[in-house]
Amino acid sequence: MYLGDYKEDDTLYFCWSTNDKDGAAITRATNGTIKVYKDDGTTESTAGITDTEDFDSITGVHNCKIILTDAFYATGHDYSIVLVGAIIDGETVNAVLATFSIENRFAGSLLFEKAAKLLVNKAIQNKATGAIEYFDDDGEIVILTHTPDDGESIVTRTPS
Repeated sequence: MYLGDYKEDDTLYFCWSTNDKDGAAITRATNGTIKVYKDDGTTESTAGITDTEDFDSITGVHNCKIILTDAFYATGHDYSIVLVGAIIDGETVNAVLATFSIENRFAGSLLFEKAAKLLVNKAIQNKATGAIEYFDDDGEIVILTHTPDDGESIVTRTPS
């Protein structure tokens, strides 16, 4: 299950379940360890992980919280959340619980954020030169300037 693309230093939450061989909800006999792996590497981390067994007193439903402030959790990467060594219904279980990324998809990228600011923030056009300045959230810092170039039937925008 892909949980999404998180921002740096965010906190993520998800629930997962354990079942016996017949599919009935069951509590883990041994909790095991939840580890996070970065990209395709074998280095794992348990930093920032809180695993709550039988969340809200519901047998077999568990809540996992991961605080992404540790240096292990870096932007531009994909992560796998893995349960290791749990004993469920008498069997040792190792399983991938979920995956996520940190600022590694277009929607969470700086480019996307800048594009969104161009649409919603202040813009000023100089009538003499035609240059348009687009401002950051503070309304003071120019994040992009472009000057439209008039042709007979088109206007070409050239960022600078």
